[in-house]
Amino acid sequence: MEPAQSVYGQPATGFVLPLYLRQETQVEGRLILELAEQFMSRLLFPSTRLNWLWTKRAGEGAKLNIGDFTSARWKAAQKKFLNNEFAVLTLRAQTPDFPNQEIWFSAHVNPIGGDEFLSAGVWEVKCSVPYLRHLAASPEKVEALVQLAIHAWNNTPDGPAYGYGHLANSLARPRWDIMKPKPPDAPWPWDFIKPPAERVHAVPIAYTGDSELNLSGMYVRNAGIKGAFWANFLSAAHVALAGGEAVLREKLSGMRIERLEHGGLLIVATDSPLPEDTDATRERFWQLDEALQPAFISHEGLRDTFRDMLGYFYRERPPVR
Repeated sequence: MEPAQSVYGQPATGFVLPLYLRQETQVEGRLILELAEQFMSRLLFPSTRLNWLWTKRAGEGAKLNIGDFTSARWKAAQKKFLNNEFAVLTLRAQTPDFPNQEIWFSAHVNPIGGDEFLSAGVWEVKCSVPYLRHLAASPEKVEALVQLAIHAWNNTPDGPAYGYGHLANSLARPRWDIMKPKPPDAPWPWDFIKPPAERVHAVPIAYTGDSELNLSGMYVRNAGIKGAFWANFLSAAHVALAGGEAVLREKLSGMRIERLEHGGLLIVATDSPLPEDTDATRERFWQLDEALQPAFISHEGLRDTFRDMLGYFYRERPPVR
């Protein structure tokens, strides 16, 4: 990712749209290919070129196959996915004349434990801020992004547990060994993995990286959602925590709300993932935040380390205008 840029007065390293799968969910390779083809045909601009193709076989101890994207490698990989031999895919595309315009599609399904430390699988699209600016200028591309995520949600057995799409700040690790902090009594978690405690703008920034890895296990246990973002993919359990579909539709009149399969609900705050910074935009995000607050992850029963990782994304902190 490119260095962080200032968006809405906050640092952002890119855009992320992850959908988290439950631990018991088993996905066939056919769905991975469907989403990959949708990504390649609808989310890339004519000037964008695929340049990475990473795959990995299912099963413990399998090694990641890292290489450039070529038609021959892709054809070979397609056969493996159709035979359910591969369970991991990453595609990256880049605009040659503007190398900071990058976009990725990733799938990691059916993790089995052991070396695969994920508690659940994930579908994910992410891109750099420059690519997002290009994408946000095209309503067709924005809709293609939403439709890809809807397709992933509706066709995942029993549906994902939770997902969101928004600007994010992925905090880089320092160069020193994090297992040997200096000084020895340095508090945990270290500052570099903590999101800020205070919300500085109505449009939030989602913090990812180590904090997300630790919190994703809570999403799949229906413990709550991360926050209120541009696109919010809520499971039936999280819709219930927020008061139910009827309550949400009443509170969020005028916003895009769509039913998803498996009892889920999609709520999109604004037409663009990069809306203009106006009073109307700020009001929409405050309205969304207030409506989804009951479904936010709560501090109750959490270790202090998890509380620090949540920053302003938790139930007890009311929005401050």
